Amino acid sequence: MIKVQASVSKGWLHRKGGFVFDSRYYLDPYYRMKQDEACHEFVRKTFPDYPVYNMEDNLVQAEYVVPDMLLVGAIQPNMIIAAALGAEFVFSDDRDSDVKGFPLKDIKDAGDLPEVSEVLELPFIKNLARQFSDAVHSYPDCRVIPPFFWDTSGRATIHGIITTSMKFIGQEIFTMMMSEPGLVKGIHSWITDVYIGLIRHFSDLGRLPVTMVHVGECSGAMLDEYSYREFVTPFLSRIGRELGAVRLHSCGNSDHVMDPVCEIENLKIIDSGSNTSIAAIRKRRGRDFQIDIFPPVEILVEGSKTGDMEEWLERTLKDNDGGRLKIAYHLEPDYNLSNCIYIHEELHKRGLVKKGRIY
Repeated sequence: MIKVQASVSKGWLHRKGGFVFDSRYYLDPYYRMKQDEACHEFVRKTFPDYPVYNMEDNLVQAEYVVPDMLLVGAIQPNMIIAAALGAEFVFSDDRDSDVKGFPLKDIKDAGDLPEVSEVLELPFIKNLARQFSDAVHSYPDCRVIPPFFWDTSGRATIHGIITTSMKFIGQEIFTMMMSEPGLVKGIHSWITDVYIGLIRHFSDLGRLPVTMVHVGECSGAMLDEYSYREFVTPFLSRIGRELGAVRLHSCGNSDHVMDPVCEIENLKIIDSGSNTSIAAIRKRRGRDFQIDIFPPVEILVEGSKTGDMEEWLERTLKDNDGGRLKIAYHLEPDYNLSNCIYIHEELHKRGLVKKGRIY
């Protein structure tokens, strides 16, 4: 009932292996595949006994990674739309890419937003589709994965509703919830439509049926319960109704929004961290419901004590009460590696997991 999967950050790969993540890495799928293969080998040699992988944080499932897997448009989902709307990419050798600018910062009327059909015709989106078709033709021996997907599972990936609107508008979105709630709901409805349209478009193009949608509602914990229920839950519920099972990620302690989170239709997995109460989720959803959990950063960083990790893991297992649980972490260059490895060793010693790798 317990799994562990860890990944390494681009900062870690840059510092430990000298890998560089420039624009070509993100925009040239074949180049990325070859560099990822080198990263895979480096991580495999560094962690031969543990399920630690080179993969996008919390988005890839190791059991669905296959040889010669070529990712097209492997860019964070809200950045794909932001770039299509005119935001400028920012690339750094030693960290994840980003975009600058707020493409919807001047929006006054949701009716001015482009139709989904128009979004599909934007040059950046059309170029991604062209890249996918070219890759299928040019590399017939590769398993080509379309944008918004990260492995062969069919689990699509998007950012959450408030996370995306904040990316497009900036922090003003939070005051707009009070001053212009109708406009915010219109924007959130449009974001929902666009994500559904893009997922269906690339699912059809890649002949990869949608099996689940990972929703990275990274900013959701910044809302109170009322705002989450009004401005997030209805839109994620529509995604659940139209696309299927939902895996909901929330950064930060999310206890205060757990009721509206659990009201999301077709919710199948909650993925959280920062000491969000597992016991409280189990009380709401039972043992059969899957919980994915991250240890809090303060017990992962350099200077953290082994005893803190021991205490966290003991409490986590007790609160989980034998339910379906997946523990994950994303290794940064300034993390305490001993505390990370403790998770694997202790669970192996207890007979709850076996050491080893899938690939």
